[in-house]
Amino acid sequence: MKGWDTHCLVRHLTEDDAGQLVIVRAELEKAARKGDVIWLSSVTLVETAWVLQSYGLRKKEVLEVLQSVVTDERFRVEGGSDVAAAIGRARVKGDLPEHLTALAAKRNGAVKTQTFDRAVAKFPEFEVLG
Repeated sequence: MKGWDTHCLVRHLTEDDAGQLVIVRAELEKAARKGDVIWLSSVTLVETAWVLQSYGLRKKEVLEVLQSVVTDERFRVEGGSDVAAAIGRARVKGDLPEHLTALAAKRNGAVKTQTFDRAVAKFPEFEVLG
């Protein structure tokens, strides 16, 4: 298994650099032929979300793209169930990184994730300060 960084995933998703697109698609096909997957860190997904937003995609569109990555069998996503849950929660309120942070904290024994962001107050993992 090989991992991709944000640059590789963005090339795959946006097809914005023809030369690099050919390379990443070839790597994806090579992995598939070997019965392997490409590993993606949750950091890569968060960075990809930021890049896609900088390209002008709306939050809803970014979350749809990331959901398609999480469910794509060619990829193995770090904390895949947390990422999928964070995407779902971000569709309701808040942003992907804060939900990923809270879910990872919970998985690692934190009772609550403290924040000043009142937008996420309804989610049980958060404790709003102030």
